[in-house]
Amino acid sequence: MRLQATHLLTNPAQPRLHSPGIVDIDKGRIVWSGPAENAPSVSGEIQRLDGLLMPGLVNTHAHTPMVLLRGAGEGLPVSTWLTEVMWPREGRLTAGDVRVAMLSGGAELLSNGITTSHEMYFHSEAVADAATELGLRAVVTPPVLVADDLASFGGWEEQLNAMVEQAERWRDHELVSIGFGPHSAYALPEEPLVRVVELARKSDMHIQIHVAEGRQEGDAVRERTGLSVPAYLDRLGMLDGHVVAAHGVWLEPDDIELFAARRTAVAHCPCSNSKHASGIGPVRALRSAGVAVGLGTDGPASHDRLDLFEEMRMALRLARLAADDAGAMGPAEVLAMATVEGARALGRPDLGRIEAGCRADLIHLDVSSLYPVVEENDLLTHLVYLGNPAMVRDVWVEGRRVVEDSEVTTIDIARVRAEMIARAKELAR
Repeated sequence: MRLQATHLLTNPAQPRLHSPGIVDIDKGRIVWSGPAENAPSVSGEIQRLDGLLMPGLVNTHAHTPMVLLRGAGEGLPVSTWLTEVMWPREGRLTAGDVRVAMLSGGAELLSNGITTSHEMYFHSEAVADAATELGLRAVVTPPVLVADDLASFGGWEEQLNAMVEQAERWRDHELVSIGFGPHSAYALPEEPLVRVVELARKSDMHIQIHVAEGRQEGDAVRERTGLSVPAYLDRLGMLDGHVVAAHGVWLEPDDIELFAARRTAVAHCPCSNSKHASGIGPVRALRSAGVAVGLGTDGPASHDRLDLFEEMRMALRLARLAADDAGAMGPAEVLAMATVEGARALGRPDLGRIEAGCRADLIHLDVSSLYPVVEENDLLTHLVYLGNPAMVRDVWVEGRRVVEDSEVTTIDIARVRAEMIARAKELAR
């Protein structure tokens, strides 16, 4: 398959446009990309796209099935919001609830240009099944979490055993991979955290864990252990493996140095952090230290939109505000964080770029509203400041078109959304 676009962005880490540009795809992989004048000759149909063709967006931290709970607990700090609103409702969830919610929320992800999502949610088999039905690439980390309201999910030993079995079932799947999702250092005692480390090492699986999201979390862990959250996790051996630390707001300079030394990645969720007044993450310091930082939407209950265009803008503005410096971060940096840097955070060098050998995860945007374009980089600058999901026209994942003319092609979205809304109302009773 050959795609020819008015503009082509192959690698956001080196933001140069090819106008026009060509991409050749075979068996779900990119086999050639670059300026049209250098393209090899091919036989067969060429699909011509008016607009920008770029890598699919990579969401490094999400709880997408929380579309069922969107809007609940408005105005509460994270700890209260979780324990008094979220967990009591989540403890009543069925696998059917989660499947429908993931179908509905996953369709939003695809429609918004997100082709890969790093998911942590209950009934994780339903999450994985829904992702495959949608054609969404998903890195699924089933949560390990023990609370009275969540007793329906069993103890942590039971959760971990199910996780190992699930990882084996999905091994070598083209769209879904499985990791471990211990919720946090504050919500779990030491024993299950140590067991996660042991299993992750044995199975060579990665870990996604909430780290230093709120000030109270750090205070509680330090009171219990005498250490910061990252230092405590490192003492347990967790940071020796591939870890994605979600949020990473309340980090000290020593924590940042530790993350850099251990190659721990961070999923930065600026909109969620802002909504809950959790703080402003030290993104500039993390990136300067060489830490891989991607962007995450978090859940659509903790932040209502599954929109990485909005996350890019928020990340850029908060970094400048925190530094009191309008040059502290540029549009190209956050565009990379939403694509190739997010892929690096997930340990997936085959994502986030449109280059030979990479997975064919691409999005086609209508950029007619981005004007004037006077200088070469204006289009990408406008994309960061003005881009929105309404611009997404087509989406390919693994070379398969899953959004066409702004419509998800893989499910009956009207039926799914109606069922999700009915289940959300029932859950709120």
